[in-house]
Amino acid sequence: MVSSPQSPQAKAEMTRPTPPTDPLVEALDTRLHRVDLVAWQRIAAWAERRELSFEDLRLLLALKVEDGPTGVSELADLAGLSLDAAYPAIHSLRGRGYLREERKGQYSFSEQGQELVANLDTAHREGVRAYVDHLDPDEQRRLDEAFGIAMLPRTS
Repeated sequence: MVSSPQSPQAKAEMTRPTPPTDPLVEALDTRLHRVDLVAWQRIAAWAERRELSFEDLRLLLALKVEDGPTGVSELADLAGLSLDAAYPAIHSLRGRGYLREERKGQYSFSEQGQELVANLDTAHREGVRAYVDHLDPDEQRRLDEAFGIAMLPRTS
């Protein structure tokens, strides 16, 4: 795919730092960014082991959001894919047994697909766990207090 050249103004807009906002927004953005990076490293490794393409992963996540039979156009929209990219990925996922066609053009998870997505959730949780495990005790305590869970026992 050939990308179109960007104007200098468009490039500058993409690299311009966002103006500071509410301190809570800034703190959450920083923390969630780190959590996302660690969790998505786990998800990417999980997807590679299962030989899932980026399109496959995006469609699986879109179908998970919809939670029921969904058309290819809607899935493509939710996944941010063109129909030209979505159709081959849908057919591949269906061919691998992860999706079933409910009605003409309406797809849902097969039992195997439900298990696959449950494993994706596990990979995400493992990433979050890895992030939490590397926090120092004071930082863990502050998060516990912030989320109102200071009195709950921590499970590993």
